[in-house]
Amino acid sequence: MLALATSALVMGCGSSNESRYPLRYQKAVLAVSAAPVPAEAAQRFAGFFESVDQPDVAARVDALYGDNVYFSDTLFVTEDRAALTRHFERLNESGAHIDVDVDDAVVSGENLYLRWRMRVTFPNDGATPRTQTIGMTQLRFDESGRVRFQQDFWDSTEGFYRQLPVLGWAIGRVEAQMSAEP
Repeated sequence: MLALATSALVMGCGSSNESRYPLRYQKAVLAVSAAPVPAEAAQRFAGFFESVDQPDVAARVDALYGDNVYFSDTLFVTEDRAALTRHFERLNESGAHIDVDVDDAVVSGENLYLRWRMRVTFPNDGATPRTQTIGMTQLRFDESGRVRFQQDFWDSTEGFYRQLPVLGWAIGRVEAQMSAEP
């Protein structure tokens, strides 16, 4: 019974994400042209995330992101900079602390691709869950050197959903069922 429910859940989740996530990315990547990649863009990007727990987050969003921006970190997608600012303000208010190590940066045409490792600490009722994940980010910039396009590619299950009490347990059960030998 658990295997049947697990299969239905996996198939149902996969079909809805397939129909919207890649299509939204493809539409944005085709629509957003960009200026050349600015020098030190990788360091500015990583520095922003490492200081997201500082009180002046709105000013730093304005400094890093252009007026017209497409942003997707797989958990939050927007084309509205005001909504992006609120997203980072909520992250700031949560008390989260983020450490980012950029391991590699590659420029290809108007794109900057970053390969990174991220550690996030989320305070939660006295306990401090810490999660680690790896990922890549595709960035494009406007003429002023601010981010115009950001698409993160990372395992949100490992980096976030697994940390949630009930959902984390369910994910573990799904993985156990999927990896069980016949």
